[in-house]
Amino acid sequence: MLKQNDNELLSFTTYTQPEHKNWIVFVHGAGGSSKTFSRQIAAFKKHFNLLLPDMRHHGGSQDIELLSENDMSFDIVGRDILDLMDHLEIETAHFIGISMGSIVIRMIEQLAPERIESIIIGGGVMKLNTRTHILFRAGLFFSKWLPYHRLYQMVAHILMPKENHAIARKLFIREASKVKEEAFKSWLSLISGLKTKLDELFDVPLKVPTLMITGTQDFAFVDDIREYANLFPFVKITEIPKCGHVCNIEKADLFNKHSLEFLLSFKS
Repeated sequence: MLKQNDNELLSFTTYTQPEHKNWIVFVHGAGGSSKTFSRQIAAFKKHFNLLLPDMRHHGGSQDIELLSENDMSFDIVGRDILDLMDHLEIETAHFIGISMGSIVIRMIEQLAPERIESIIIGGGVMKLNTRTHILFRAGLFFSKWLPYHRLYQMVAHILMPKENHAIARKLFIREASKVKEEAFKSWLSLISGLKTKLDELFDVPLKVPTLMITGTQDFAFVDDIREYANLFPFVKITEIPKCGHVCNIEKADLFNKHSLEFLLSFKS
């Protein structure tokens, strides 16, 4: 079932079966949309009810109120998803986040930890190292002159440079082209100013069972994922060889296999 947003709620898709009691909420990355989880739907809907929202200004949620760059925050993005869960009367759910979606889930955990049963993070952004931080800050600077879709293409090629990353890269570039220019700048500003917050969160353990799935070719983020998992050994980590940042697209079968093995151990 697809519901278009009404300028207050996010646009979303649900897949439900009467026999399923448990929900999964999928949180896409910046510039993407719920369509980036298309390779998960068939496998996961056999076991769970699924909620796939489009975050504000992405996908079908283009008409959600556009906030200024100073007012935009990941707390607001997290509350959007909690408001949608309230509307659908979903009390708790498992959460799966890709790329920047991992940050949104961490914000939701800060706001309402009781709503989260478990977390799966694919291509997680646990820190912004100096190189990645400079990349995002440079993107914000050059957004004054470069068309935003060209800027996103450049960032996508830097984060996903290899030939085997091409499908994921093209999908994210395609979805990002649908984001309006002012919304793109607002999100870019939000992301570029995130380093301090992530540095604070890095020393904070996740409070629910967590699986991190990462490609060994996720050059910008894999080292930080490994470091976080070493810091908190109860966090499980699975590395997929010869795979880049968006592992749920590039190696969907392996991502689905590892995720379902983890999730089904909690199913009631």
